[in-house]
Amino acid sequence: MINVGTHVFTPEDGLVVIGSFTLDEDADTLWVEITQNQATGPWPWSYGILGFRSQLGYELGTTKAFSKPEGVVERLGVGRPPLERAGVITFQPRSFNLAWIRQGNPWSLTFAAESGVTAGSGVGAVINTFANAANGNSLPVTRITFP
Repeated sequence: MINVGTHVFTPEDGLVVIGSFTLDEDADTLWVEITQNQATGPWPWSYGILGFRSQLGYELGTTKAFSKPEGVVERLGVGRPPLERAGVITFQPRSFNLAWIRQGNPWSLTFAAESGVTAGSGVGAVINTFANAANGNSLPVTRITFP
């Protein structure tokens, strides 16, 4: 993992650019490790929205991202390489977290990242299942990739 940056969030923080990152050639996935730099404490830290933004937008999507003192790895990817490999890693804390920060509880996070190709992305590979909450059935989700 490559260190991207550390940020101590304040009540004024909205969308924060953590640091620059360039994906490896042909990479379709970005893994970001988020490490909380203080103990969890009695307050329940929630999540933020993690993303990788290039000049073409959020080609790898965004995701809910949580943090723990031991670190949490989050995955960004949509199943194909982005057109633009250079960009920035962004994080936007949710208002629930900002309320705890306003009460004097700093939230310091360190971000490290690594890019690569998601394994098992061959033609017709089953990469996930979705459960139907109504009846408990699940359906395989198939992604087809083209050379």
